[in-house]
Amino acid sequence: MRATMRDVAKLAGVSHTTVSNVVNNIPKVSEATRKRVISAMKQLDFQPNLAARSLYTKRSFIVGYMVPAITNEFFMNVARGAEKVLYRESTGLFLCETGLVPEREADYLRRLIGHGVDGVIANYIANKRMINDAIRAGIPIVAIESPSDEPRISLVEVDNAGAAMLAVEHLAGLGHRQISVISIDFESNVNRERLRGFVNGQKIHDLEPRSDLLVSLASLGDENGYFDHTSDPASSTVILHRQFSGIVEGLLRLEHPPTAVLCFDYQTTVLLMRSLANLAITPGKELSVVGFDMPSSICIPRVTTISQPAAEMGSLAAQLLLERITDPGAEPRSVKLSAQLTVGDTSGPAQRQ
Repeated sequence: MRATMRDVAKLAGVSHTTVSNVVNNIPKVSEATRKRVISAMKQLDFQPNLAARSLYTKRSFIVGYMVPAITNEFFMNVARGAEKVLYRESTGLFLCETGLVPEREADYLRRLIGHGVDGVIANYIANKRMINDAIRAGIPIVAIESPSDEPRISLVEVDNAGAAMLAVEHLAGLGHRQISVISIDFESNVNRERLRGFVNGQKIHDLEPRSDLLVSLASLGDENGYFDHTSDPASSTVILHRQFSGIVEGLLRLEHPPTAVLCFDYQTTVLLMRSLANLAITPGKELSVVGFDMPSSICIPRVTTISQPAAEMGSLAAQLLLERITDPGAEPRSVKLSAQLTVGDTSGPAQRQ
């Protein structure tokens, strides 16, 4: 028969109320008594009634995690970092793949509010009205990377301008003067900052900025968007891959083609590496490549990459969210971390100018 709180209280030699305080993590119990109660719970294999616990604490012990794409290893590493912190606090993570589609974000937020989640961690936010809806519902939000201009929510971000400058410094040191940038877009807060860092890096190393070397995949049209959940993902990715290969060929046909390419995200890095393989171009020799958040184990040759501390970002986001959950009056906080350059096989000395 399932053990009850009264069974635990009897074995530990304490009151039912004391056991309840330990179960609900209420700081009214001495450390010695708490250890005695926990020992009794283990002996009896006591499992707290989570529904009753939620009624008592007015918490669900569930946190929503809104992410653009679950196939992106960066987002999953963020989730792992958050989960480790939340697990220690007996809190679960409710995963929501938004695809950066504003309607999906709004729909998921309604569902999360309906489930009574304690808070939300959001990796990028396409629909800023979602913040107003969450605040009205009393749901604290911690954003990762964006938006950076919203003072009502806590934020964990990376120095994106500094990250892009690291890449330029590395490539300029290898003799590259014609460097192309390929990005999903240049409109998001993150990519605007990366572009600003790229331009500043060019100035520092006396490189001439060229608009014809800046490529945005948004120019391919929304109907072929990488994250578009309303279309067939396999079909749209094939179309995008073909168009991407055409873009690479166009860059290499320029009168002064790039000797290196900096990709602002994981998706464009993967697409570029596939395109170069199809074109029989060797990365690091004929064309150098630097990517963002490209795991060394996912591709051969190993891609030189700018790595964000994903797990640390997730851990900090969870800590900031728990602060707001336990103290609703706490002021939102922002934390900015640094990225690092990991040199692989895809960046080498410039072969031409």
